Amino acid sequence: MISGFPSPAQGYESSTIDLNAVLIKHPAATVFMQIESSRYRNMGIYDGDLLVIDRALPFNPKALVVYESEGHFALGRACNIGDEMLITGTITYIIHTVKRT
Repeated sequence: MISGFPSPAQGYESSTIDLNAVLIKHPAATVFMQIESSRYRNMGIYDGDLLVIDRALPFNPKALVVYESEGHFALGRACNIGDEMLITGTITYIIHTVKRT
């Protein structure tokens, strides 16, 4: 026996979110990088953030990219990277860590 009123949320159930499907467009060319520096705060990237990097995407001049500089990886806008630098991928998502105090 059913009694009472139906839930106002009935009919709005959502399916689960598959983060792989949302965040990864080119699985064979996607890598992750965790930031261990506060150096990139001006780009909205903070210590502990996780970057999703797509190595298959063509980059546009304003794209945030990962590039090699003197044997190390660095981050920057493609338009600010010198021709001698090797761009290794485009940053597609930045996953921020919620800081606890």
